[in-house]
Amino acid sequence: MTELVEFERWSNDLGQVCRHYEGIARRRQRHVAGRIKVRRFDKLDVADVSGNVQCIRRDYNGIRRDDSEHIFFITQLEGKLNVDHNDRRTSLGKGDSLLLDSTKIGDLGFEETGGRLLSLHMPRQMFLAVCKGSVEIGKRLSLNHPMAQAIQQQMLRFSLGDDNTANVRKASSDLLLNMIQLAFAKDPGMTSVSRWESNDQRFEFAIHLIDNNLTSEELSLGWLANKMCMSPRQVQRIFQENDTSFAKVMRAKRFRLVAQRISNSKLGEKIRISEVAYSAGFRDLSNFNRGFKFHFGQAPREYIETSSSAHTEITAKP
Repeated sequence: MTELVEFERWSNDLGQVCRHYEGIARRRQRHVAGRIKVRRFDKLDVADVSGNVQCIRRDYNGIRRDDSEHIFFITQLEGKLNVDHNDRRTSLGKGDSLLLDSTKIGDLGFEETGGRLLSLHMPRQMFLAVCKGSVEIGKRLSLNHPMAQAIQQQMLRFSLGDDNTANVRKASSDLLLNMIQLAFAKDPGMTSVSRWESNDQRFEFAIHLIDNNLTSEELSLGWLANKMCMSPRQVQRIFQENDTSFAKVMRAKRFRLVAQRISNSKLGEKIRISEVAYSAGFRDLSNFNRGFKFHFGQAPREYIETSSSAHTEITAKP
């Protein structure tokens, strides 16, 4: 028998698991036939979400309020899910999957009969640093895709405890992220957007380029301007219109990447701060240490100790 819970409780549980994603009730709906639970895959959260609400929504207010950034691997276990995200409208049937970006608005619509999905929460900067812009956000991955089946075997067996697949060895979280990257790899013939109608679109494209080249030694204002076929002064003006600068955005994203790599390290693993900082693109350790403490309120070594004991990510200053 399907579990019935009050909509308010269901919505609060959703907020605890998927911060600043809002559950939208159907007309006169007071109870939800479903539940929300948190599972684990190594140090990654897996949200187990079921219900018959109208939709789960991420709007601009939710994006602005949320200091954490994730890429979600969504896989549909039961029912049908209609997804509007990243300028795509997609329907997921049982076993289908897609990637969801927490920095973009989106609607996940349920059928009246309800549905169930799993959502693997991957730190956004860490995932994009591995992928280097080679994945498609919002694209449906069919159950028939061989990588989809391998990924779902991992999540079903080692997160939910389902034991219907023989001799399946558990992958590390790093390997699972690599499997997801391979499954959603872009068509080599795809090209980046090169024309825009507004500075908002130019700014969004600039952020896209920074995200996908964050650890590159070439990343600089001049490099970015060249990629956008603009002058450095023009690009800097676009950032100023958004109350920031290229340097602030790049440094904040690199600090977030360092924090995510620390938070997702294995218990007992010896972490060399200098190696993590260099791998994220920092070259001056003194400036890195000062900047890290400003962003997170703790020195890197203190952050490691806090992360090891609490397994939580500290919220950075905007």
